Amino acid sequence: MKALASILSALWIAGCAAQPADDYPIRPQGIPPIAGGTSNGTGGRVCVIADPRDLTTCSADAAGGLNVTMNGTTTTTTADGSFSISPAAGGVSLLGVTGPGMVPTHEVFTPGNLVPVLRADVFSEMLAVNGATQRFGSGSILGTMSSAGLPASGVTVTSTPASAFGPFFAGSTPTTWTLDPSGGGSGVVWIPGLAVGPTQLTFRDLATSGETTVDGVQVMDGGITIVNAALP
Repeated sequence: MKALASILSALWIAGCAAQPADDYPIRPQGIPPIAGGTSNGTGGRVCVIADPRDLTTCSADAAGGLNVTMNGTTTTTTADGSFSISPAAGGVSLLGVTGPGMVPTHEVFTPGNLVPVLRADVFSEMLAVNGATQRFGSGSILGTMSSAGLPASGVTVTSTPASAFGPFFAGSTPTTWTLDPSGGGSGVVWIPGLAVGPTQLTFRDLATSGETTVDGVQVMDGGITIVNAALP
């Protein structure tokens, strides 16, 4: 069965599973770069998500004074969320953001990009409204799926190990999500309550039955791992 796509995970800790020759590659589909990155490519900016169904729209409000950690180095965001930090030489760097009132967030670092974080009160309401819990030793994946630059829908997502909740797709309000993979056409998926550690994700196109499975999405304790996946 022809593979639908590979996934760009928020951390490739185990590497991709071996893929058939006709797999479609996944290329980074991050949030559009901001101006003003440093000349050596270490600049970025944290912003606060107003609506978790839209990871590309966020605000600098409350983005100051947050801790940004990568490769054992920690820095603090300025009032507008800007920061400067050094990526790993020749490798993938996982960037983490923590701070008062925010859910700990992790994402692969792309120099110059905005790094979206979610307010803890919004996330708590998401869990409550959708009947999910996130216990000690578990975390969430929150990701976008796109094709040809547009949100992809009608794609199911399964995880190994599995969660008792979801996967949920964007619903009628920021905190009301649905089990319907069409997800209102937004192409956003949320899987809460996943065990900490590497997770295997499988995407399956309901229209074509094409699918692929990739290992290595790192789930962080009590946090959210941002994933941006481009489908062919």
